[in-house]
Amino acid sequence: MTAVPPQPQSHYDNTSTIQVDAKSGSFQFQYPDVANTGQHVRRILAGKDYPVLPIPGYSVETVVDVGANLGAFTIFMAAHFSDARFYCFEPSLGAVEFLRRNVAQTHSAEVFPIGLFSEDTSMSLFEGASQCLQNSLYNSAETSETTQTVELRHAGRMMKELKLDHISILKVDTEGAELPVLKALQARLSDIDQIYLEYHSEDDRREIEKMLAESHVLAGANAKHVHRGTNQYIRVELLTDYPVLNTLRVDRS
Repeated sequence: MTAVPPQPQSHYDNTSTIQVDAKSGSFQFQYPDVANTGQHVRRILAGKDYPVLPIPGYSVETVVDVGANLGAFTIFMAAHFSDARFYCFEPSLGAVEFLRRNVAQTHSAEVFPIGLFSEDTSMSLFEGASQCLQNSLYNSAETSETTQTVELRHAGRMMKELKLDHISILKVDTEGAELPVLKALQARLSDIDQIYLEYHSEDDRREIEKMLAESHVLAGANAKHVHRGTNQYIRVELLTDYPVLNTLRVDRS
């Protein structure tokens, strides 16, 4: 008898639930309990990866989540800004199923089962080596050879179609495609108050810094490893509109 090799575990098996409590109510966040997925989503839901910058008097109206995956960032933000409108972009079919269920609990969230990029096109999305949070348009040490074809839209044109002239919070975590997305939004960067970006190479980090140098300032940074980290930026004008943001500035004049 020929032995049948064990089949690899699906990235979307063994669903578990985390309760997220907020002033506006509780959310039941579902995630595929595979590999270290639970560890990652708990960090996001606890505010460790994308901490909220307290700005007294500031109102969050729109949140755009690019690379929404299972929806942890959107749920975390919804727990803090329940009246905001959320736009979630995720091209992976497996992740979108969880995303839809999770964000359906929010006051106002719309899911787009597509990715954002620097052009309108279709590309292969590589499945993560061990879990869906590693899914990427680029093959790497964290991806497998399994792919699915996904639809991508030019980020700037997509924002125009949605009539998003102003964005309160933009998060981009696309496992390596952050720079193309940002370049497609370059003409409207000055209309985005806060930006959370995960970078996946030192070259990308430096290029992102150059792109945002005139319009934004660094508000938070977490370098997890070499070539990997998450930075938070805020629009320069917010420093004038909300002087509390300048509290720690040292003036040598």
